[in-house]
Amino acid sequence: MPLTLSRQKAGNVLALVTVIALNGLAATGAMSGDSIGVIANRYRSLFLPADYVFGIWSVIYLGLIASVVYQALPTASAERAVRRLGIWWAVTGALNVAWISLFSFGQFALALPVMVIFLVTLVVIGERVRTGSAPSLAEQIFLVWPQDIYLAWISVALIANSFQFAQAVQWGGFGIAESTWAVAMMFVATLLGTVMAWGRGNWLFPLVVAWALRGIGARYPEVAAIADTTRWLVPAGVVVGMIAWAAGRRRGDSLTSR
Repeated sequence: MPLTLSRQKAGNVLALVTVIALNGLAATGAMSGDSIGVIANRYRSLFLPADYVFGIWSVIYLGLIASVVYQALPTASAERAVRRLGIWWAVTGALNVAWISLFSFGQFALALPVMVIFLVTLVVIGERVRTGSAPSLAEQIFLVWPQDIYLAWISVALIANSFQFAQAVQWGGFGIAESTWAVAMMFVATLLGTVMAWGRGNWLFPLVVAWALRGIGARYPEVAAIADTTRWLVPAGVVVGMIAWAAGRRRGDSLTSR
């Protein structure tokens, strides 16, 4: 194995260890004195899910750990995966650390654009792990699916962080009620999940969106617009998303057979 590839594998492992370690410090408040949860609730918006929803980070990090272990294996498929990822795994890790650090210290105006760039790098990785031949089952489990969950959650988190920033700067929302904005962005997130399921085969995206929206409804049962919307939008988003995913697969199979 070329030395450069060995170094890249080691670098990918180091990047993930750094991300998990610093996110752990931020989650406990050891980084800035306040935990991420405390900071988020300090500027609570109507697009903030219940606290239990953020347990999805455990799923994300377990998936990324499995992914980096897979990359470290001495197999041809692992080497192919590392080459496909290139520098993007490390770049995404650096942006994750930058975003969580800025957010922890209340630098919301800087954290938001960093998060946008972070999201773009996840899109790039999602495309790169799908390049070439169709991913094998192992590649789907250890490369594609962890990145799909990661991308879906950061997409939702970007919306939530935008609402949080609006709260921090006391933006008036052009006179439109925050609950109206929240419901509108729930529809946007659900539509995005459907598009990703159909166009990119990301069947996990609608499920992650549904998980987040259900959590928003759970946090704000007293806000009728939100509670009523999530009650039917969450199951509808899952059903429509799965139909879109199946339709996308059939479309892809028909194009391949031509």
